[in-house]
Amino acid sequence: MSTTAPAHLLLRIFTRVTGRPRLLVLSIALALGTAPDQSTAYDMNPIDVDCWGLSALCSVTDLTAEMKQPVHETMTLLAYDYYLKPEEAQGGKANSSAEDLRKSGVFRDLVLGSEWNDDPDALLRQNVVRAKQWYALFKDAQNQSKCAYDGTLPLCKDVKITDTPMMLYRSHFGDFQFLHAMASTPSETALETKAKMMEWARFVYTLSISGNNLSKETIDGPTISSFSNIASLLKRQGWTVGALFDPVPGGEWVGSFRIGSLGRYEPSGDPRTQVKYPTGTQASSIKHIALGSLLHMIQDSYSDAHVEREGGCNPLSRERGRIVSFRNYVFQISTDHAIADVHPKWLEHGDLAKHNPLWASAKMIQYSFRKVPWEGEVEQFLSNEVFPLAYPEKLPTTGDPECYLGTG
Repeated sequence: MSTTAPAHLLLRIFTRVTGRPRLLVLSIALALGTAPDQSTAYDMNPIDVDCWGLSALCSVTDLTAEMKQPVHETMTLLAYDYYLKPEEAQGGKANSSAEDLRKSGVFRDLVLGSEWNDDPDALLRQNVVRAKQWYALFKDAQNQSKCAYDGTLPLCKDVKITDTPMMLYRSHFGDFQFLHAMASTPSETALETKAKMMEWARFVYTLSISGNNLSKETIDGPTISSFSNIASLLKRQGWTVGALFDPVPGGEWVGSFRIGSLGRYEPSGDPRTQVKYPTGTQASSIKHIALGSLLHMIQDSYSDAHVEREGGCNPLSRERGRIVSFRNYVFQISTDHAIADVHPKWLEHGDLAKHNPLWASAKMIQYSFRKVPWEGEVEQFLSNEVFPLAYPEKLPTTGDPECYLGTG
């Protein structure tokens, strides 16, 4: 899960103003160290990844590694290695691109995509909010979702349910929980959740192999609608593909003078737009960000806190079978959920085998870079190998620490 703004952006801003990047390192470390204990999907740590090539930031990696681990980033980059040299892929970081101190182009954008599902409004990435402020939004989204389901809960007397345009609220606790391979409601069957995941997969995968730049195309326009029905799920008329994946946050954080209150985020109300890059600046590749988002969803589907699979409930298992049930995040206990979302032990060494998030991610990178069409092999691989259902009509489950720890 995201913890703070990407360090390379903060370093550039902070150094321009003060010329003292080391103070930034300390402030980021403190922000991570004092952030509340929440977890959404496999952990993320943008500092760990974004320090690559920036020696002033790399010293903070050890300080933050035990707070939040860069699991999505590591899996994504190791999957890229697996794509390049599958015969040499053994897991861990030992011989991976993650040690090359290079992070630009494809590397950068795949990682940004792997982080997008957790920060779809670019609030952390664009330095609009800091770690604690992001967690305040996260907690508000959680409370709103609980109260929307049961307004009689004691906490609901102080909760105002709003129709916020922020994707953060929808992706973690609303109708877009499928971005994390989770059910959106307690009454949603596994078949319904999978259908949404497959629709998203078709959308982002097709973007990734397109020979055209589709960033300026509206999601509900004829070009995108010719291959995707995602507009019916997104329900945001006029949004472009670029605005969805590489957005201007469109709002600001308003501080509070109340003791114990961090303040609130105020959306501007302006239409969501894409970031405009200065001349000479390498713009982010929407295609690779979209593919990274798909990798995030695939990776989450192998976490016991997100999905119950045959052969699961074993932290050392590197092979997982069919999906027994999807989880629903709203009524999970965050500290329990976090147990399953740390760096997998099996990822540290040994043959990678099949039916795990790294293997599946590498296969999708292979398909995308070879521009294999969605219809046929790619669709069947995801449906039959990555997201096969054991019980299509099964309702969501909550999960428990015994499963996550492998003691159940």
